Amino acid sequence: MKIKRVVLLILLMSFSFIFSQKEIGGEEAEVKAIATVYEKAIMLRWGVNTPAAWKKANKYGFLIERKTIVSNNEILNTPVIKSLNTIPLLPRPVMEWKDFTQKNTNAAIAAQALYGDNFNVDMNNGGNGIISILNQAQVLEQRFLFAMYAADQDYEVAKFSGLAFIDTSVKKGERYLYTIRVAIPKGSPKIKHGGVYLGLSDERTLPKPKEFVGIFKDKNVILSWNYGIVKKFFTNYIIEKSEDLGKTFAPLTNTPIANLSEREVKPSNRMMYIDSLSKNNKQYQYRIKGVSPFGIEGPYSNIVKGKGITPLIHNPYIIENKFLEDGSVVLQWEFPQEGLETLQSFELLRSNTPKGKYFTVNSEITKNSRSIKLSNLQAINYYKIVAVGTDGTKRESFPKMVQPDDSTPPAVPTLITGDIDSLGVVRLQWKQNTEIDFLGYRVFRANLKNDEFTQITFKPITKSKIVDTINIKTLNKKIYYKVQALDKRYNPSEFSNILALNRPDVVPPSQPVFTSFNVDKNKVFLSWQVSVSKDAKKTLVYRKEKGSNLPWELIQALDIPKSSYTDVATVVGKEYLYTILTVDESGLESAPIKPLKIKISDNIPKPPISKFTSIANRVEEYIELTWKYSEKNVEEFVLYKAEEGKQPTLYKVFDKEITSYKDKNLIINTKYTYLLQANFSSGAKSPIKKNELNY
Repeated sequence: MKIKRVVLLILLMSFSFIFSQKEIGGEEAEVKAIATVYEKAIMLRWGVNTPAAWKKANKYGFLIERKTIVSNNEILNTPVIKSLNTIPLLPRPVMEWKDFTQKNTNAAIAAQALYGDNFNVDMNNGGNGIISILNQAQVLEQRFLFAMYAADQDYEVAKFSGLAFIDTSVKKGERYLYTIRVAIPKGSPKIKHGGVYLGLSDERTLPKPKEFVGIFKDKNVILSWNYGIVKKFFTNYIIEKSEDLGKTFAPLTNTPIANLSEREVKPSNRMMYIDSLSKNNKQYQYRIKGVSPFGIEGPYSNIVKGKGITPLIHNPYIIENKFLEDGSVVLQWEFPQEGLETLQSFELLRSNTPKGKYFTVNSEITKNSRSIKLSNLQAINYYKIVAVGTDGTKRESFPKMVQPDDSTPPAVPTLITGDIDSLGVVRLQWKQNTEIDFLGYRVFRANLKNDEFTQITFKPITKSKIVDTINIKTLNKKIYYKVQALDKRYNPSEFSNILALNRPDVVPPSQPVFTSFNVDKNKVFLSWQVSVSKDAKKTLVYRKEKGSNLPWELIQALDIPKSSYTDVATVVGKEYLYTILTVDESGLESAPIKPLKIKISDNIPKPPISKFTSIANRVEEYIELTWKYSEKNVEEFVLYKAEEGKQPTLYKVFDKEITSYKDKNLIINTKYTYLLQANFSSGAKSPIKKNELNY
């Protein structure tokens, strides 16, 4: 016979089946089993995890094997094996489903999945070979999912589907290992068997549904309970309702309620059901119990009671505000008479601006009140009256501005302090004003105390501190600040006292300048012009031996205005470099000046060169100079040359071993003057020896 086609308004992919998986395909086919103890029997439930395995199981059926592992509470050396069915369990024949489907929707679903002629998923009306194969695969998958879902919801449907069995031949003190396998013939691909291990001692009481609550609204109630705590015990729930103060309860639906919308990612722990109420202001009571995958009903939850609440639909509106002589104001409002039944109370809110954040001034104004007196008003106030309904909803009036007269300025800011860091960041702070209508501060700055001050705040600041930045590389050593307070009517206070802050010194002082020096034996006399910077404090004198790799040596630090120094720690014959720099009061140093090079001589008179002659050879065009000097420690000979009427200039420098020289840089009929001097390693020099010759 044909089973009537069942139209299911269910989102298929939202089902949370016990046995089916999130994804179908690409996994090993196997049997999955669960079991429970009930009324001295063991109830078994199983299923397969893929559509292909389900198709084979419907063809070949299931075999159940029981192994007795424990007897009289002792483990057996050899388990007792028993087959609980010799004929494989298969879905009941189609004829046996007829009466069952007439009274059970889940039975109709399962029968349609097993035997229905039409279970189409049309992907393409025209169709082709590939589309036809895909359609068939989709149909098998849909049949499988619907069949598993129906079996999960009703244990009798599971038994009709060949997916359940009750073992009544169990005994106290024994424990069993049940194995359920698909009776596939040899040579066919196997389906992994499933199993479960338990005994009568594993009987457990089902829990009550937890955290059952109800939120009553306008002619409806939202019922909610903690589904996550008990979902491993129940697959669906029965909600019952009482309209006679709990004397009788009736189920809300003909079939138990299942969770068809559990999210795979971050699932909610709560399950909800919305029930409609025939009227408000009448008490309704609800209770709930769970139904396990074996069709066993658990205990009832606590009872939820409540009444539907007519919503608040009217708004209050402020009509007037009257100022009193003491500076307070009386705010008045109205509320429609027809909305009083849904009104619980009023609240008063206040804000500084019409669209700003409102704060609660009074949350306990009785529903019969229509005015309120307000004191300690600020310069500008915006008020709203809020109606609070018996259902908890709130409806606001339009804002009303209340602005009292005020011409009194706030107090003058005091206790102003500040500091400036090395980067020019200024931090100012002062005592905070405490007036109710206080708005903020303006801060002003000037480079000179008698200059016009410039405002540095773009708008009034509310905090009694500010951070400013200034240029510290300037000749002005101080910076000046003053502060002014404003109230919300923009009445200004007098200016505060002027605060003067010292700028940090980051400009180094100017350099000193050498003016003269003198050498007497091993003493060096240095003189200089000191730095012209006002904050210059000391002049530092440094010395270094020429050619040495040693660092510069500080030999003296002289307080300004001292401008000379005599260095006596020198060695005759050595050459020294001297430099000076200035240090100011902040420890900043000028750049060192260009070093002064000084050689230390012994200043002992040396004998003149004994012989210095010149001979002109006009044929070969040269003048030959010869000299003789027998003093020791000569380092070099220096020759100066001059034409008649001109000053002598350095011409040649000879090593101490050289005693003659041929000068070929000549002009005929010219008189030449030659000067020769010996230089000693000590720095001493011989008297200059002169020789003149006409060429």
